[in-house]
Parts: sequence; C-alpha cells; structure tokens
Amino acid sequence: MASATAVLKVMLDETAKKTIEEELEKCANQARTEVLLRYPKQFKGPAPDASECKQETKSQGRRVTWAMRLGIEMHEVARKCAEEALSRVRPGRFSLEQRYRITDMETGEKELVSAEEEQVLEESGNGGELKGTLKPDVVIHEGDPLHAQAVYDFKFPCVDTGSMPKWTPYPPGHPFAGSTQGRMYLDFIAPIAGRIMPWIGAFYD
Repeated sequence: MASATAVLKVMLDETAKKTIEEELEKCANQARTEVLLRYPKQFKGPAPDASECKQETKSQGRRVTWAMRLGIEMHEVARKCAEEALSRVRPGRFSLEQRYRITDMETGEKELVSAEEEQVLEESGNGGELKGTLKPDVVIHEGDPLHAQAVYDFKFPCVDTGSMPKWTPYPPGHPFAGSTQGRMYLDFIAPIAGRIMPWIGAFYD
C-alpha cells in the first residue's frame, strides 16, 4: 500500500500536465517569433531555408552556423519565459536545466549536479566530467527534482518543416551509446519525457 501511494504521489495530474504543456508551447512559440524578428533582413524569407541554416555567422566571439545561433537564442528566450510562466502556475515545483549524474546504471540511482559544480568543472577545464550526465530543459516535480514527474526539452529546428524531430541517438563511445536522450530521461529521471516545439506543442514517442 505504501508503495502504491508513493507511485501515485509521483504521477502528474492530467489537468496540471495540460496546463504546463500549454504554457511551454506558448514559450516555444514566443521564442521562435521573437528571435526571428531580430533578423528581418538576414534571410530570404521570414525564416531561414536549409542552405541559410548551414551558413556561418559570428556569435559571442566564435563562428557557428545559423542553426546553432538561432537554437541557442531561442532556448534562452524560452527558458526565461518558462521560468515566468511556471513560477505563476507551479511555484516551487519545477526546475530549469537541472543536471543529473547517474551513479548506478543498474539500480537507476542518481544525484543532482548543482549549477555551481557545473560551472567550476567547465571553468577549470574539467568539463569532460559532465559527459554522461543528463540535463533536461524543464523538470516538473513536487519539490524534489530527484523525484521528477515529467521532463521536457524545447526543440527548435532551424528549418520550419512542421514535423517534430526525433530524439538524437548517442554516438558510439558515449556512456549512453545505444540509447537516446528521451529514453534516458524515461529510464532514469521521470515517467513522462516530452519535446516541445513551436506550433506543434508537446510530443512523445
């Protein structure tokens, strides 16, 4: 009975889930619109085509493709929007860009990696220690991100195809090779793992 109660406590109420996903979709829509409006004359149309997405541009002192630049900027806008929206509809029961370290692949045990630890590792040149960690864009919980109810990643494809991109498989040699980001989220973080894309909303597979 205690076990069943614990499971029920972790599950996300369907009404709350719908509200959260609607807010995150609004944030994704806002992010794509706002960022593309920053570059009214950069592309032939209102959004870049496939060749324009591959072209290089300078961002924060380094050369990147337009696909990378737009994706980074859209994620930044979506993150700020999500923080404001979720603080209103779910105060104290969400985390943004929370990183997890899997300590035991067999039992599923994990620990939280603080933003401070992450920053120290990167600034000290030891960012490689973060390989094999998981960092969803949005984590929904009841106060403890170690007991997450749902996780969501924003997806901003450069070319507007109208279809949701699949979860990317991890490459050979990676600690999670043979799996995908979405599968790892489901296996180790939460029972719901969704992708949020502008004009499409939440998508699962």
